[in-house]
Amino acid sequence: MLAALQDWIKEPLAVQVAVTAPGSRTESVRGFAIRLDGETVAVGIVDAQSERLLAALRTGNGLAEHPLVAINLTHPLNFHGRQFKGPLVELEEPSADAAEAARAYFDRFVVALAQIGLTPEQCRGMFKTGPTRWLRIRPLELFNQTPGPGAGARLT
Repeated sequence: MLAALQDWIKEPLAVQVAVTAPGSRTESVRGFAIRLDGETVAVGIVDAQSERLLAALRTGNGLAEHPLVAINLTHPLNFHGRQFKGPLVELEEPSADAAEAARAYFDRFVVALAQIGLTPEQCRGMFKTGPTRWLRIRPLELFNQTPGPGAGARLT
């Protein structure tokens, strides 16, 4: 399921992460960078933009039991989209690797947005710097999110 998307995720995609942990409401945040690692999907999230999402993932001193995560990926120029759904596998500690991947992703994303008339200055509010971590899920479902007749269809 994931191997077929390996080339596509190299594009500058808009990334949105949503979490519904047991007993909490859904929280959503912009993700930065995405990696397909075997049977898992990793998304970089910047702590400064993710407080409520991180709180939804945690209970006490640990992670909530089996929080479900949805990751939406949308190409900003043609709106080709996919959504992964599955349980959280790991929420890594902040790392230089995640921060660098997020920065590099955002630099590519801004170039794509320039094609539709947005300047880097207009885009800067979308991205904060600081501690960045990888959120990793095991996708159990994949959906077409491209607007049109097949939107919402489950993919294999």
